[in-house]
Amino acid sequence: MVKNAVYRDENELESGLPHRHNFYMICLIRSGSGIHMIDFEEITVKPNRLFIIKPYQVHFWKLDSNTDISLIQFEENMLQLESMNSLSVLNLRYNFTDVSIAESGEIAELAMKLEMESGKIDTFSADIIKAYLVVLCGLIGRIAKLDGNQQPADHKEEKLQRFTTLIEQNFREQKGVSFYASQLNITPNYLNMLSRQILGKNAGDMILSRIMLEAKRLLYHTTSDISQIAFDLGYEDPSYFTRSFRRLEKKTPSEFREEIYKKYRHRNN
Repeated sequence: MVKNAVYRDENELESGLPHRHNFYMICLIRSGSGIHMIDFEEITVKPNRLFIIKPYQVHFWKLDSNTDISLIQFEENMLQLESMNSLSVLNLRYNFTDVSIAESGEIAELAMKLEMESGKIDTFSADIIKAYLVVLCGLIGRIAKLDGNQQPADHKEEKLQRFTTLIEQNFREQKGVSFYASQLNITPNYLNMLSRQILGKNAGDMILSRIMLEAKRLLYHTTSDISQIAFDLGYEDPSYFTRSFRRLEKKTPSEFREEIYKKYRHRNN
């Protein structure tokens, strides 16, 4: 699904309530302002800012009047057989990047072509849409690399990109550094050193941060009790889960849930 339009408010774009999708969303802000909340991080909406929302991230918009947006939504299977490089671009650690006016124009032009092609039904339309998506992801990857803050630039960063991908795939079942180090064919000490050097956290804290991000999503987006959330995240002992959450977030899961509900009470039924 592709939209290129000016929106008066967030409800014209998507639901104004916090929600999540099982697909990717690429969104270019061509003009306008507002707030985009992604996984409890408040990000300013401004011209030439490109957002990449990954499946199951919790997000919502608060847009000011007349915000001009290009929005592209698609499932992973549109790309997984076409280009693994494209999927790696979509799974960068960051939720947004700022682009130049020229780069914004290139992305907007591709979005226009995608919108026109998505309205056609013929033998070639699906292949053309996939090709445009691969080009779009390639362009984003090039921009991110030129930024110098997102694309892996050397062997060490490639290891760390692989590490974050492994965490995403295994954080419920594997919580120890040794598992990830063995998958990367390096020692736990070397993985910790790389993680601190490049990501600013040791490997164990990176794993815990991903687990607790999922915990916060579940605390906000579901009515499951704390014990059920702990079990869903692979903890046999809910009290240990609560202690781990408190160590990282400086509050208990119950306190977080109450605080976040109050903060967004106007957005909840």
